[in-house]
Amino acid sequence: MKKETIAKPIIFSGPMVRALLEGRKTQTRRVMKVQPQPYVGGVHPNHVAKHPAPYIDAYCSKRKTTANPRGMSEDWCWWTEDDRCGPYVGKCPYIPSDLLWVRETWSHTGQGVWKVSDVYQALGGDIVYRADENDGAIGYFPSIHMPRWASRLTLRVTNIRAERLQDISEDDARAEGVRKEEFGKHALWSGRDTERPTLSSAKRAFLDHIWTDLYGEHETKSVGANPWVWVYEFEVIRKNVGEVS
Repeated sequence: MKKETIAKPIIFSGPMVRALLEGRKTQTRRVMKVQPQPYVGGVHPNHVAKHPAPYIDAYCSKRKTTANPRGMSEDWCWWTEDDRCGPYVGKCPYIPSDLLWVRETWSHTGQGVWKVSDVYQALGGDIVYRADENDGAIGYFPSIHMPRWASRLTLRVTNIRAERLQDISEDDARAEGVRKEEFGKHALWSGRDTERPTLSSAKRAFLDHIWTDLYGEHETKSVGANPWVWVYEFEVIRKNVGEVS
């Protein structure tokens, strides 16, 4: 009997759900709960450096598969410039191949629905999602209260890495779902659905709009704090979780 893959929940805001549905978003960044301590590293006298500085990577102890070709585990640590394992960093919530079901702000248009528990006895109606800007619901329920059966999107993790927030590249910022508008040979960017693109780089649109809208001037999570983040790359599965094989 084939072992069932256990899916895990992940929350996205309305604009990011729209980016997922439109195929603009294939990456997401989440702040590490425990920030790594600095590590000096160093090269063994009998070795040569393969990297310019120490780096954080997974300890690859899992069985290698097509979906997880390196065998990356949940355990991450510092590595030296010559690829020797250094201090332990912590556990990553996911590994490549994990399925993530998307939680988003939602509601139900059935008669008599005023709170989440009413949905199970609703007369008629359908599930609606705030990201669709649907006005058929009396009120919306927070994404944290979305049950798995109500989720419409599932993601399959394809790769994970750790980096400082401000190290995001231009290509990765595009993969985070920023919007592009072309003017001849030039392009402008925005990380907000309600604003016309005005920024000259996707990176600035991601940092100044998407990230700042989430965390503002938070002491440890803001752009200025430049925290270590998990970078999750994924593919979008346009099915309900229960239909994923």
